[in-house]
Amino acid sequence: MKRIVFLLLFFVCMSCCKLDFGLCPCASHGYYHFSYENHAWGSVHSGWMIDENGWIRTYKNPEKWNYPDSSGYISRYHLEENLSFCDSVIGRVSLREMSYYNVFVYSASRGLLSKPEQHGADMGEQTYSCYWYDRSKDCYWHVMLNEYGDWVRHNTDDSAMKIYSWLRKLVTN
Repeated sequence: MKRIVFLLLFFVCMSCCKLDFGLCPCASHGYYHFSYENHAWGSVHSGWMIDENGWIRTYKNPEKWNYPDSSGYISRYHLEENLSFCDSVIGRVSLREMSYYNVFVYSASRGLLSKPEQHGADMGEQTYSCYWYDRSKDCYWHVMLNEYGDWVRHNTDDSAMKIYSWLRKLVTN
């Protein structure tokens, strides 16, 4: 009897609440990205991306590349176009593992970046990042996790550090 009363109360409460699951801050999939760029003694632009199916795809010196705009947003079309510039597959992340880390992307997107510190010269820049889907803008927000090279800085959010640690272990650069 207690179970029936409890279930009845539960359904009454749920019917009174307006739940909009379409506005969940978590994306159903994620894009993850490692990039190395150096323009000191020539031009090098290489890295890898993980697509929404978990495939780890590499690129080296593509003729074209789409960067986020000045406010940090990039369209799904441009992300997928960047994936099309990748020329080989070097691995795959299970969808279960990727789903686990997708949960942390929203929190990482809210993190603050540490103050940039000069680290060297002519080292270029290694950047680990991910993308959070912003439904209100129908675009992806570029979330910087860690940057290392001439300048060093990192996202101070614990979730960002967790994603960064995972990505570093995936591919030996």
